Amino acid sequence: MFLKIQSLLFITLLAVTSLVSAQEWQQQRVDASSNPDAWIKKTSELIEKYDDQRQFEELAMAYALQVEAYRYSGHESKVHAAIDEGLRFAELADSKIAKTLLRINQTWYFLQRGQLRQANTSIIYAIENAKASGNKDLQIEADILHAQVMQNTGDIARALQTLEQLNRNAYTAHPRLQVEFHALIGSIYLDVGANDIGLEHIQDALDISREHLGQWDVSVLEYNLATGYQAAGNDEKARQHFETALEISKAINDDLGVAYALFQMASIDIENESYQQGLERLNRAMPQFKSAGAHPMEAQSRLAMVSAYLGTNELENALAELEDASSVINTLADDQLYQTLNERWSEYYQSRENYKAALEHYKTSVSYMQKVREQTQDKQVQEIMVRLEIKEQETTNELLKKENQLQQLELQEQQTSYYLLVWIIISGLLVVIIVSAFLYQQWRARKNFAELALKDDLTNAPNRRAIVRICKKGLEQAREQQRQLALAVVDFDYFKAINDQFGHDVGDRVLQRFAEVAKLSLRDQDNFGRLGGEEWLLVFFDVSKEDAKNIFERITQEMNSKPISGLPEDYRITFSMGFTNAHPEDSFDSLYKRADDVLFEAKDKGRERLIITD
Repeated sequence: MFLKIQSLLFITLLAVTSLVSAQEWQQQRVDASSNPDAWIKKTSELIEKYDDQRQFEELAMAYALQVEAYRYSGHESKVHAAIDEGLRFAELADSKIAKTLLRINQTWYFLQRGQLRQANTSIIYAIENAKASGNKDLQIEADILHAQVMQNTGDIARALQTLEQLNRNAYTAHPRLQVEFHALIGSIYLDVGANDIGLEHIQDALDISREHLGQWDVSVLEYNLATGYQAAGNDEKARQHFETALEISKAINDDLGVAYALFQMASIDIENESYQQGLERLNRAMPQFKSAGAHPMEAQSRLAMVSAYLGTNELENALAELEDASSVINTLADDQLYQTLNERWSEYYQSRENYKAALEHYKTSVSYMQKVREQTQDKQVQEIMVRLEIKEQETTNELLKKENQLQQLELQEQQTSYYLLVWIIISGLLVVIIVSAFLYQQWRARKNFAELALKDDLTNAPNRRAIVRICKKGLEQAREQQRQLALAVVDFDYFKAINDQFGHDVGDRVLQRFAEVAKLSLRDQDNFGRLGGEEWLLVFFDVSKEDAKNIFERITQEMNSKPISGLPEDYRITFSMGFTNAHPEDSFDSLYKRADDVLFEAKDKGRERLIITD
């Protein structure tokens, strides 16, 4: 799976004149996303104007906007020069914001080319300047991009930790930052095999983008959602979203975006043995990748061509593409590409009936797969790992069989053939053992990440996403089985006073106690989760109003049955609860609002009480 490594964030820019408001610039960034060619022309005029007036800070900012417009239109070849010029004037003006914006663009430029070391250096500069600027949203943007670099270098654990820390401590209502957060965390979950969660995040990003951002942003999210469906094995939905991304990219003259969509559609064609159609799309995409210097995508396209030519038995064309792909990949530090390259060489030599060379390249492919596993820690080893999981034993046995047949024809001495066969079998068994161990570790990693996404860090209880999902599924089940579902919203009384008087650590222990008590007090068919702060959600099946009163009293009693460290022994913890039964026509939002309304009624009537409504 290859998500576009183009920035979804259109960076905060200074106004063309001091009279332009922040809201107007917000709209201008959206306009630039939908019409990059017009903004290339406009920024060229601004650069000429500010250069004549020697206004260095405004000049640096104009270059930053021009870089974004170039990238939106796929003119990657012009990005580097504009970045260098912008940085020169940003240094003269000592503009921390301009430096940050240009370094962020420089990071995306390097990621596009697979230059990961340079990308990491550039984002460090961006983070330093963002902190010095004092702009909170700009700091968040740089941190999210840093997580993107971590993902590309295989450090998935740190990338996810960075995003979760931002989600806890640096919330922003800025639509573009929310889009970037959901898009990246969705990509990470897709990488580790948690497809449902990954698709959910990317869909959230796409919904925000459609409402608040421009056409380029929407095309990127359509593309990324399509790659998610492709990874999940839903080629039909993947093709629909790729076609949407393709049409938007054509409409805004984003030639590189067109190439990305064509490449992924070609990969679906080749997988379905529509080799000629796949080759036609790849031949249209290749010039754009070469022109933009997108070397990883050029290499991927050539490897896809190899698969198509092998499928049509055009071995000379396959050999030519393999040699060109080798030249490109040798300039990149990408073990995943080396792994795929050796796999294609193995398939080529099998077609030539050179089974000895096929086996050697197959073994090299497995060794690179091992390197990828070590470098990427818990990252899923994408297509090759899936292939090995299904067919590794079959492929190894077939290659060993053909190699043995070839050796029998070439070697005359029985003893020599016997020793060679033993060596091949031992090598094959070692490959089976290594790959089996990798698959087991990968299964554990996917399971751990999927669980992490649905747990609250502090209390280890289900988080907002988990309990809302449980409630929505419960509503469907209640309608299908004609059962009664009820919802309760719980909020602690005077919780802020606990934090202010005794400290946030004590408040955290109160929340942890509630999770323990709720787990013990509720029935097996009931569920609970933390919505956020001190607010909790309880979901019940087939519960009466009397049961609700008993649960309220039981939890209250257990909360105060023993002291909590940091609180006086006689301190009494109370909470209010709003309880309501679901109606057949209820959605989660309508059900939650009804329970939340009576919760506020309980607060107004003096707190420490349960109010029930139908």
